[in-house]
Amino acid sequence: MNRKIIIISAIFLFLFSCEENPFSSKSSIPHRKINGIINLEGVELYPEGNHSGIFIWSNQLGISALSGADGSFELELPAASSPNGGGIVDGDYTLYFYMSNYEISTVEITFAGGEILNDDRIIKIDGELRKKINLKRMVQINTDVRPSIFPKNFQEDVKITIKATPDRSDIFFYLKGLELPRQPTIYSGLLIKDISSGNLVLSFNPDTAATIKRVIDKPFREFLVNFKVINDSLDSILPAGTYEAIPYLIIESNDNVPAHLLNALDSGYNEFSESYFNYPIYRTGGKFTITE
Repeated sequence: MNRKIIIISAIFLFLFSCEENPFSSKSSIPHRKINGIINLEGVELYPEGNHSGIFIWSNQLGISALSGADGSFELELPAASSPNGGGIVDGDYTLYFYMSNYEISTVEITFAGGEILNDDRIIKIDGELRKKINLKRMVQINTDVRPSIFPKNFQEDVKITIKATPDRSDIFFYLKGLELPRQPTIYSGLLIKDISSGNLVLSFNPDTAATIKRVIDKPFREFLVNFKVINDSLDSILPAGTYEAIPYLIIESNDNVPAHLLNALDSGYNEFSESYFNYPIYRTGGKFTITE
């Protein structure tokens, strides 16, 4: 009888161990990961709204991910290096959630024995965050293209209006433009992306343009960029298709974004080039169509 009790107790302890330690090398769970959902304030829930491109980063673990359209993300943890250590040193680890025009958010997770400790408030035993991460917006950005549909031999200026509506009073933009004495600033710094391929097909920025800093005052501030789709010979510089006008904007606020997080972003994210497409920023509008 006692022998049966001991065997049953041993089985129970084994099952309980597997439930409490999902990342143990002895667990039946094949992947070591952290996953969850992030929502952007002011954006409708998926599928009406798009919550993709949020940068998730852990400096101590050296791992990162980007959220999908529904706001979901998955971080793959380092592979176990030993049956007991799990390749992760015991201690507290910070996860950062970053979108440049939103306030940065963090979550603290504790590891012990190479495993995530179960926390009734933060994380489940299977590595799923218990609550959605909600990022608070700092500034809303919309790009308006007029006209939005025009032929490829269109000879007039295409007008791009960038409207910034701040939720705070400490927002600054770094953007491209040409400042002349006693004249309005001529803004430029426009990247045109082909929607079908996702590639940069045209950049508009005169050689004399520089990076300038502008405060974004309430209730809103607008910047106008004019460009043409024909050259001096009146030939079209873009074929028929659907495009997105992406203004070059780098956002600054009083929030302290860790240097290690910015260094973890793709190289060249703050340059006026195709690499700028990797800059985490949420904006709306900007699409236009060129017809034959």
